[in-house]
Amino acid sequence: MMKTKTVIKTALCIICILAMTLAFSVCIGIEADAAPAESYKNPDTGYKIIIMDDRDLLTDAEESLLAEKIIPLTAYGNVAFWTTEEPTIYEIEQARLKRKELFEYESACIFVINMDIRKLTIQSYGLINNFVNDSLARSITDNVSKYATREEYFKCAHMAFTQVFDLCEQRNISEPLKISGYAVISVMLGLIIAIAVAFSKKHNPLLQTDNPDTEPHFTAQGGFTGVITAAYAGQVTEHRPPKSSSGGGSGCSSGSSCSSCSSCSSCGGGGCGSGGSSSF
Repeated sequence: MMKTKTVIKTALCIICILAMTLAFSVCIGIEADAAPAESYKNPDTGYKIIIMDDRDLLTDAEESLLAEKIIPLTAYGNVAFWTTEEPTIYEIEQARLKRKELFEYESACIFVINMDIRKLTIQSYGLINNFVNDSLARSITDNVSKYATREEYFKCAHMAFTQVFDLCEQRNISEPLKISGYAVISVMLGLIIAIAVAFSKKHNPLLQTDNPDTEPHFTAQGGFTGVITAAYAGQVTEHRPPKSSSGGGSGCSSGSSCSSCSSCSSCGGGGCGSGGSSSF
């Protein structure tokens, strides 16, 4: 009988130990999910690098190499790389919220690869945001989208952060799509001007009439006499009141870096910053 009780007590002790071990492991796992591990921390600035490859697009070796390659960027702010498949229709806002979750209001830059919507997004805040505005962020994602299309995700992330660093160092980056857009606008403006000239009576002799316009006459008392011709008929003088200089809005960025600019204080205290994205 005593032997049976001893066996039962021993079994209960083993069960308790296993239960405690399991609970401890779960707690560690939850804590790890809540606070992503830092890949690097700059001893001079205190800024960190966080790699969160939730979609396993990089190997462990590539994650370590990426963190090593982007260390220079921590001179300007925190850096995060995040791959996800969380659905969204506001990818820049999604990136902004993740960046704010990780670094709050510290200078930071995050590069996101969203596999659900096939979008690349860069979102920045603080000191880095002084160098990377909405337009430049979009240019970077445009430039590296070809690597994501070819599933070269390490090169995609590496080149994206490299171009962010180049801008912080006040070096120029390639903006081919922006240049081509300017070229298209220039051609369209040229066509509009050419059409306007072609239909102008002053420059097109085919549209000029033989009868000169009858000039209006004014009397000494200020009255008006004469025939109103087609040159004067239908002319309307439009008065536009001056715009108020005090109602300039919230001062938020022109891009979609924040979904509600009213929650920001000139896109500063609210943690909005700048952002851009491209499909791949």
